[in-house]
Amino acid sequence: MPNTSGTQSIDRAAQLLIAVADSAAPIGVGELAEATDLPKSTVSRLVAALERHALVQRDGLRGPLRPGPVMMRLARRGAGDRDLTELSADALRRLADASAETINLAVPTPLGVEHLSQVDSGHFIGSTNWIGRRVPHETTAVGKVFLAFGAVRIAGGHAGLVPELEAVRVRGYATAVGELEPGLAAMAAPVRAGAGEIVAALSISGPETRLTRERIGDLAPLLLHEAATVSARLGYGTTTQGAA
Repeated sequence: MPNTSGTQSIDRAAQLLIAVADSAAPIGVGELAEATDLPKSTVSRLVAALERHALVQRDGLRGPLRPGPVMMRLARRGAGDRDLTELSADALRRLADASAETINLAVPTPLGVEHLSQVDSGHFIGSTNWIGRRVPHETTAVGKVFLAFGAVRIAGGHAGLVPELEAVRVRGYATAVGELEPGLAAMAAPVRAGAGEIVAALSISGPETRLTRERIGDLAPLLLHEAATVSARLGYGTTTQGAA
């Protein structure tokens, strides 16, 4: 005899995912219950399961829900990571020409930052190949972008990052100097899709001897501009948003 209870749970979870994806803004559990005509207790239970699998995530500890990193990754696959890399190729090249440092396009995953595209540094020192490598969120500039703007959730053991992430949101870009490995400096800004969700980040990285604090400050306006340009090509409605 078919497991009708299991099938019903799958159907209900699918309803919730569709409602979260279709909502123009983060949506609360009560609103989800009303939109799907399901008991609030059922919605809470299913939302907890969807959160565990990173299909949805909250704004804050008990805030409203938005699509999670896994759902966003599936959405990007629908459009194609290839499309994202193609749309950002010109921006990566312009950043490389202006900075002479390594430029990357990276996306968030539940297991860390994944690099999709790279333009190498013009220098012998600093030309590391990051393509296909996953690195932690907490010790990288691109990862801090995703944490600061809610593309991934900050782990409980890294709560000390909260003040820095607040500064990232205010400043508009993130930095990581000597955190992933000694002597490596990086800065990153977010790329947004049509509804404003963070789908990727652009980064500039190089040795601390060249990518100094002063040089980071000089390059920040260009990095923010190119991230906004890619965002506009992805359908985001304004080119004045900050980065991370």
